[in-house]
Amino acid sequence: MPAVSAKSLCDFLDASPTQFHAVDALAAALQARGAVALDERSAWNLEPGRAYYTIRNGSGIVAFRVGGESPARAGFALAGAHTDAPSLRVRPEKVLRHRAGDRIAVEVYGGPILSTWLDRPLALAGRAAVRGSGGRPELRLVNPAGPAAVIPNLAIHLNREVNKGFEYNAQNHLPALVAAPLSDRKAGEAEAPWTLSTVARDLGVAVRDILGAELFLVDASRAVLLGSDGELLNSGRIDNLAGCHAVLSAFNAAPPAVHGQVAVFFDNEEIGSGTRQGADGLFLRDVLARICARTGCDDEGLYRALAASFCVSVDAAQAWHPNFQDKFDDAYSPVLNGGPAVKANANFKYATDAESEARFRAVCEDAAVPCQKFAVRADMTPGSTIGPLSAALTGIRTVDVGSPLLAMHSIRETAGSYDHDFMTAALRRFYETGPGA
Repeated sequence: MPAVSAKSLCDFLDASPTQFHAVDALAAALQARGAVALDERSAWNLEPGRAYYTIRNGSGIVAFRVGGESPARAGFALAGAHTDAPSLRVRPEKVLRHRAGDRIAVEVYGGPILSTWLDRPLALAGRAAVRGSGGRPELRLVNPAGPAAVIPNLAIHLNREVNKGFEYNAQNHLPALVAAPLSDRKAGEAEAPWTLSTVARDLGVAVRDILGAELFLVDASRAVLLGSDGELLNSGRIDNLAGCHAVLSAFNAAPPAVHGQVAVFFDNEEIGSGTRQGADGLFLRDVLARICARTGCDDEGLYRALAASFCVSVDAAQAWHPNFQDKFDDAYSPVLNGGPAVKANANFKYATDAESEARFRAVCEDAAVPCQKFAVRADMTPGSTIGPLSAALTGIRTVDVGSPLLAMHSIRETAGSYDHDFMTAALRRFYETGPGA
């Protein structure tokens, strides 16, 4: 039988081409379960047992359920993930027009495997600020239907060594083709960049009313399930939208408890998290401080609450790859559909320590979920996550975990469908049992 949550995850991946769309989808799912939207600029009135959420920058979101006891005594059970993925950000105002047709310029966001972005249909997505009533800017999501661009490779006849390794230059090699040469352009049409014209049509506004835009090229293909039992998931942005989906699914499914329950979704992890909506900012701590302030905590309440809390940082783990076995330490190489992997590193690229690992393993055992462990070879350095940054800013005990993933940062990644069920079940049990042992 296919994994229970696989279809729901596929729908979420397809609905979330960018971090802005992901947060919009997360907010919609929270609203459907009765969560109340809060504005950071307004006063908050909070009730025990009720769910709330607040959004920062349209790309980061914190959801929480107020516990039955004071946070100073019961603490918070937190789980977090990140909404962004490596991609190509469009430079919308730049016009690249010549006899080969129209191209759009891009710059690299994060660390994608660039070769995987070539010779495949790409879509345009993101958000734009448009002139609204009274001239005030309004933020609108952008997601025109269908593929819009392609980045053509150079024929092997002109680059015989390409299969021995080739370094793609973002300025020269990655502009995307969006239109063939046209002989019947209307007068003045050349002054309107393709990107802004496309956004204007999608939003039903004039090009002159687009005041700013954050746009990306994204994989135009939909998420698919593979294997005789649908046990494999292939899609873009599994890192880390699968983590977001698991955290939200667990949060929504968990009943209210004596402790606070928090689901945090940061942006900009792929570029270091150093933004006001990132894990290296104060977004989470600000929200926790306001919860404590509105639930009767005294001057020491926030600090006591942070010390009594526990966080599960959820991001993808490197799955053992049978075609590249020399890149792995067999003792620390999780496999697809083997359950969540605890991620550890001696130099704390991950926040895991003995205590936090033990806590997560106990949760998995309680939820009847298998648990694996991931560490890179001793002669390699892993990537990092939101875990160490968030832990350093809040002082909250944290464990880094992730579902195993193949081809991380490729435009199409592959994961195990059943791992998503395992992760969701473990997180739900964690929300139920709380931050303590």
